[in-house]
Amino acid sequence: MICTTRHLIQPVLLSAALLLGGCSILPEAEPQTRYDLPAAPMAALQQNKDHSLYVATPNANRLINSNRVIVQPDGSEMQVYKGTQWADNAPVILRDRLVQALHDAQLFQAVSTDAAVKTKWALESYLRHFQVQYRQQQPVVVVQLEAQLIDRAQSVIQRSQRFVIEQPATSTDIPAVIQAFGMAGDQLSQQLLQWLAQ
Repeated sequence: MICTTRHLIQPVLLSAALLLGGCSILPEAEPQTRYDLPAAPMAALQQNKDHSLYVATPNANRLINSNRVIVQPDGSEMQVYKGTQWADNAPVILRDRLVQALHDAQLFQAVSTDAAVKTKWALESYLRHFQVQYRQQQPVVVVQLEAQLIDRAQSVIQRSQRFVIEQPATSTDIPAVIQAFGMAGDQLSQQLLQWLAQ
């Protein structure tokens, strides 16, 4: 009996197709729930500065500068919540929260996140902590921002301030943790506004 190459290849291809149809060499993507940072509106301030402000995205290390929700369960060990992400990288959503508060407060004539826009002042910062820490088996949101107010024309740092916010979550559930992040963002926004208003 004579077997041609064509007759041999066809069964092999059919078997391969059946095998690939039943499984995949790629792992299935883990479903992700994405969260924005909850925010409460800020009241308008009575005073108004006759200048504009540029708000830079905070600098951060590689772990914080991501969309993962970070948790520190014990000591210095850093983990992330599975199946949960921020809608954007943490420094970006925090910057947007601060900009929203500045718009609500109407403290400056204009507020921009575009570095190309000419403004009198620049708010630059470093986001050192944006995570959950477990203390006595209870989750606490910790946000630490080191801010600088810079005169852009003179390239001079006018003032600097470290803000540390600690907000306990009502439970270990993810929605409660996200809500605690939002409350921490509100506290940070309020303290930052008071500092800028000085």
